Amino acid sequence: MKAAILAGETASMRPSQQLSARIFLSICAIFVASRTLLLVSLKVAVAYLSPKSHLQGVAGLLCHWDCIWYLSVADIGYTQKEIVQGAFAQTNFCFSPLLPVVMRLLGYLFHGNILYVGLAFTNACFLAALVYVYRYARLLNFDHRVALLSVALICLLPQSIAFSALLSEGPFLLLLAMAIYHARRGDYLVSGIAAALLSATRSNGVLFIVFALVMVIRQGGFRGLLAPWRTPERFVPLVFAPLGMFVFWAYCFAVTGDAFAQVSAEEHGWNWHFYPVWENVAAMLRVDGQPRYAAIAALSTLACSFVLLREGLYEEFAFCCATIALILSGSGVVSIFRYWIVLFPIWVVVARMLSPRPVPLVVAIISTVVLAGVFLCALALRSPLSL
Repeated sequence: MKAAILAGETASMRPSQQLSARIFLSICAIFVASRTLLLVSLKVAVAYLSPKSHLQGVAGLLCHWDCIWYLSVADIGYTQKEIVQGAFAQTNFCFSPLLPVVMRLLGYLFHGNILYVGLAFTNACFLAALVYVYRYARLLNFDHRVALLSVALICLLPQSIAFSALLSEGPFLLLLAMAIYHARRGDYLVSGIAAALLSATRSNGVLFIVFALVMVIRQGGFRGLLAPWRTPERFVPLVFAPLGMFVFWAYCFAVTGDAFAQVSAEEHGWNWHFYPVWENVAAMLRVDGQPRYAAIAALSTLACSFVLLREGLYEEFAFCCATIALILSGSGVVSIFRYWIVLFPIWVVVARMLSPRPVPLVVAIISTVVLAGVFLCALALRSPLSL
């Protein structure tokens, strides 16, 4: 709704801010049903397509790809010891600290296996994130049906099993939803703290600055931007957003002498280099296979993001576009859809668009489930398509 645009407006428009037990149980039911469906489907895919795979048991099914790196940081901390992968020597400095630090802390407090406590944490984050997605949709004056459909859509997106795996997607989604939701309510301190933790979860979390900057300009104009002392509370998310990343950079400098050790690790270990986004996308589209699919998925997500403009959600649109542009400017784009599943405002407005249209809604759900099944089969086969 265009009436629910600015934090000053949404702060006074708080429909269903207190979740009833019925609503919370509905969200829990969607969470449990979707996780069960994805895990059972993956288990069946492994049994038939790759019976000798190491993906056995719930923990094995949910610990893949970057999971070993987060386990490495949680277990032994950051190290300059290199692991040779093909032509590249990789280190765990590539991975942001929040998830492994929490894993290590929880493992110490509960005397548990860091893998299991890590999985418990990421799934708890995902469930909490779904609650925030519901509350965000209601804050925008979308009805209960749209809010629940948004939750269900996020749970069924291709590669959404990443939210329950030992990866950063679950915590990132929670912190992003918290930062945006509380910013729109005018709870700037809570939003700022969530934003700081967001940039400590994944480096692209620092792009919340874009959301916060657009919100400040829309609330007070450029004059307000140049006079922050008039409404200093509005600048808290903007100032706090990069703090998590800055703390990690300070740690990297203290340990290695290179504040940008994370960037160096990405360049030398993963061959990740930046190019103009238009050149990179054109190159990806010219290559058969995974790069082309990744580019098509990114451009499709970008197209969906324009629905945000129809709802007057300019801050979210700017953030999503900045995120897509940043990731597409890297030469190491490998994930086809996993980068975009965390951009929840897009999926909320897509749910609103589909809700009153039964036929397109059914087609969209069937297509999403089929694509999710394809990616699960790719994961069972350890295909790069599942990255």
